[in-house]
Amino acid sequence: MLQLTIKYFSIAFIVSLIIVLFNVFSDTGEIRYFWQGLRILFWLTLGPGAGMLIGALIRQWLIPDTIYTREGSLGIFKAKVFWLMGPQSIGWLLGLFSVAQNLY
Repeated sequence: MLQLTIKYFSIAFIVSLIIVLFNVFSDTGEIRYFWQGLRILFWLTLGPGAGMLIGALIRQWLIPDTIYTREGSLGIFKAKVFWLMGPQSIGWLLGLFSVAQNLY
């Protein structure tokens, strides 16, 4: 559980650091001072990280043992890709929505 937590919060931190650094060094003008950038980095790490962690726990609970499709190997590929990244991506998005009011 601890490794899963560290994994998803570090992924969220790296993605949020890329977003913050892009906004600092480009001409967007969205991040005006240091503490605003630090606040955005904190909220972009906390919300999506928690969302990905919850999505991963839901994925471990709901993942099927076998996958049956009518689409052949392409259907199995799509199902495996979804169960590999789908719940975590949905959790990242919901986590981002939950902290969006703090990103201004």
